[in-house]
Amino acid sequence: MIASLKRAILHILDANSGVSVYSDEELDITDASINSFITKHIEKIFEDASLRTGEFSDNSGFKYQLTEYLKDEGNRFNALSQFIAKRMYEGISQSDKPDSSDLIVCDCIINEIPILAVLKCDNKIGYTHQVMQDEGRVKNQIINHYAILPTTTQKISECAFINLSNFSIKYKGKNRNIDGETTDLIADILLECIYDISSRESVNAVKRIAKKVTEENGGDPIETLSKMKEYITENVEEKENEYIETEKVAEKIFDGRPGMRDEFLQKVEKANVPQKVEVNSYVTKKLSSNVKIVTDIGVELIFPAEYYQNSEYIEFINNEDGTISIQINNIGEVINK
Repeated sequence: MIASLKRAILHILDANSGVSVYSDEELDITDASINSFITKHIEKIFEDASLRTGEFSDNSGFKYQLTEYLKDEGNRFNALSQFIAKRMYEGISQSDKPDSSDLIVCDCIINEIPILAVLKCDNKIGYTHQVMQDEGRVKNQIINHYAILPTTTQKISECAFINLSNFSIKYKGKNRNIDGETTDLIADILLECIYDISSRESVNAVKRIAKKVTEENGGDPIETLSKMKEYITENVEEKENEYIETEKVAEKIFDGRPGMRDEFLQKVEKANVPQKVEVNSYVTKKLSSNVKIVTDIGVELIFPAEYYQNSEYIEFINNEDGTISIQINNIGEVINK
C-alpha cells in the first residue's frame, strides 16, 4: 500500500480545558518527519478489518462541504478542515467523557485513489526531560508532557477515509454518550452517514452464530469451527481483498442438516451480516490458521483445522463415563518450547 500527501493541516481539540486551536496554515508536508508520521499512520489503519463502510445521508453537511471543496481545492481546504474540526469538537465537548486530541485532515492519494483522510490523534500523558540551569549549574529534570501524540506503531482509534471519486466511506469510530444517547462521533456527528458493520464484526458474528446454533442443536462446536476454517482455506484465494459468502459457509458447516443451516442463515441476516463479506488477507489468514481448544483440566491443544477429522493425526474418543480422550498419532519428534 502506498500513501502520498497533497496537503495536510492540524487542529488542536482540548475539550478538557475547553480550548480549541484551529490552524490557519497547512503543515509542511515536505518535512520528512511530518510526512512520515502521517503516511505511516494512514498505512497502518487504512486496510484494517475493523473499518466500517458507509455512504452519506442525503442531508449530510459533511457531503455538502466536501462538494464545495472539490469545486475549488486550492482555496477551500482550510475551510473544510475547520468545519471538520468544529464538528468533532462539538461532539467531544458534549460527551460524558470529553478528551483531548489533535486532529489531522489531509488530502492524499492512497493506492492511486484520491482520498480525504481525517485522523483523530488522542493525546496521552507522557514524560520527557527538561534541562534547567541554576547559578551556573545544570540540572536535568523529568517532567510530565500532557499532549503526546500516538506513535506510528499505535493504531489510531477514530478516523475516516472518503474516496473523492465516488464519496464512498471507510471509517473507524467509538460510541460515546452524548445528550443521553449512544452516539458514534465519526459516523453520526461528523459524517452523518449510514454504515455497515465491519469485516471483522461480520466474521466474528458468523463464528459466534455458527457456534451457538451448533451447541443449541447438540452438535460439536469444534467440528463447526474446523469446517469453517476448511472453507476459508479451500475457497479464499491469496489476494489483497477476499470474500466469505455466508450461504456457502452454511452449506459447508451444516451439510446434511438443513434445519440448522436455515436457522444459521436467519440469525446471520438478523445480525445485519451481508451475504458476501469482504475481508483482507490478515483476517482470512487468521481464520484459516490453527484450531485451539482448551480442556477443563488446563491442557491446551493447537492444531491445523484439517487434522480435526483425520484420525491419522488426531482422534477424539468418547469414553463410557462421559469424558473425552484426545489421542495424537504419528508424532515424529517432540520439541520442548
